[in-house]
Amino acid sequence: MPDNRLYSIAAVARQLDVPESTLHYWKNRFRDHLPCLGEGRGRRFRPEALEIFRAIAQGLGRGLSVDEVKVDLADRFPVNVSPARSPAGARTGPVAAAASGIGLEEVAAVFGREMAKVLSAFLRERPNPEAALPGGPGPEVAGEIEALREKNQALESKLGVLESELMRLRKDGRELEKYLVDKIKAAFSAKA
Repeated sequence: MPDNRLYSIAAVARQLDVPESTLHYWKNRFRDHLPCLGEGRGRRFRPEALEIFRAIAQGLGRGLSVDEVKVDLADRFPVNVSPARSPAGARTGPVAAAASGIGLEEVAAVFGREMAKVLSAFLRERPNPEAALPGGPGPEVAGEIEALREKNQALESKLGVLESELMRLRKDGRELEKYLVDKIKAAFSAKA
């Protein structure tokens, strides 16, 4: 028999032994991945949300960022699209949703995330740009790739110069701050 119970945030907190405030933060950050019903204080979570909350806790406990946890959740759990609320008496259904634009942003966001996952998987399989071209790169593409590599190398050397300049400016700033603090202390001690 399937588990049809719905859990409040307090019930989830008791089940997982996690503070409610932490779960409120998680539910706001990971709302696309948490299956729930209702809004505001009446929001209730489906039983599968407990497993997702556990996965969030484990991911953040391993030191992953929120974005990294979202990627991990997207790989392991389906993304939820909640329909937008319609005014009382309004037509509902796919035709009304398409006509009024209800939920299109959510659908587009989910579609974009799914496309990003597919492209990411494709690029992981083919890390080399030449490997993505059937029959290898043509001479113009090879020349362009080499030009980009040279430009990248030049930009990396400029970045190194800028980083060293930034370090020098920070050091000068600290020295100036120390000098000014010493001057202020000397001025106050001279008045006293």
